[in-house]
Amino acid sequence: MNLLIWIAVILVVHLIMYYALGTPAWIATSVLATLVWAAVLVIGGALLNRRRKTRI
Repeated sequence: MNLLIWIAVILVVHLIMYYALGTPAWIATSVLATLVWAAVLVIGGALLNRRRKTRI
């Protein structure tokens, strides 16, 4: 699946979750949480690609 689709889904889920929890700054919190997960996905994907290239 495309990385941008994953990030968009994670953002929507965070928006719903933090709104439902009643977080005062739910939009900012959602964006920050999404940025953290996006960084994890990008770094993890880069590490996996690098590991695959060294095995071949």
